[in-house]
Amino acid sequence: MNDWGIIGSVSVAVIGVCGTWLATKIQHKGKPENALIDQLQEQIKADRDDNDKRLADMKSDIADLKSEQAKSKRRERIRDDYINKLRRHIEDGNPPPAPDWPEGLYD
Repeated sequence: MNDWGIIGSVSVAVIGVCGTWLATKIQHKGKPENALIDQLQEQIKADRDDNDKRLADMKSDIADLKSEQAKSKRRERIRDDYINKLRRHIEDGNPPPAPDWPEGLYD
């Protein structure tokens, strides 16, 4: 009977050691994955920050383009009005000089 007590004690010790080893192995196995997850999360944040900056730059560029387009449309309207004024001047048979350049054309 004494032998079974020793075998039992040794078995419990072996199971304990194996359990500790397995738990340590599982914890160490998770570390590289956690490091990779952390790295990917940092990359996602960096990409998001970069995308936010690019989006802000694009919004600014679009605002500039809209402003330039509005100015261009205004100049085009002024030119069209002046062309019509010149054509009327000619059609009416008026001699030179032509009507004065319109104001605001190059503002």
